[in-house]
Amino acid sequence: MKRVLLTTAAALAVAFPASAQDSSQTATPKWDVQNPIGAQRDVNINVDEGTWMAVDVSPDGREIVFDLLGDIYVMPIGGGEARSIASGVSWDMQPRYSPDGRFIAFTSDRGGGENLWVM
Repeated sequence: MKRVLLTTAAALAVAFPASAQDSSQTATPKWDVQNPIGAQRDVNINVDEGTWMAVDVSPDGREIVFDLLGDIYVMPIGGGEARSIASGVSWDMQPRYSPDGRFIAFTSDRGGGENLWVM
């Protein structure tokens, strides 16, 4: 005998086929990472250290790129002020310079799933 595991959604689809569902129900809006639902507020955070950060050094050795709390920053390798190059609601992380230093690749959920992006 073969056992089949169903997710809740699959079980409901089997129990209540689309033809039997009430067609007067409105469709749930598609989730958009950049426009979350619900109350929001901005919080200023000023830090001088971080943990669980991904860091990369530019090929010319002049600057570093790093992620912190879902945003991406660059700063001179000798220290100084970090400059945000990717921020917002999406979670941007794991930045890496291209071998020629012209681009920075990173992963982000800004498109709805974890994808590779280049800037």
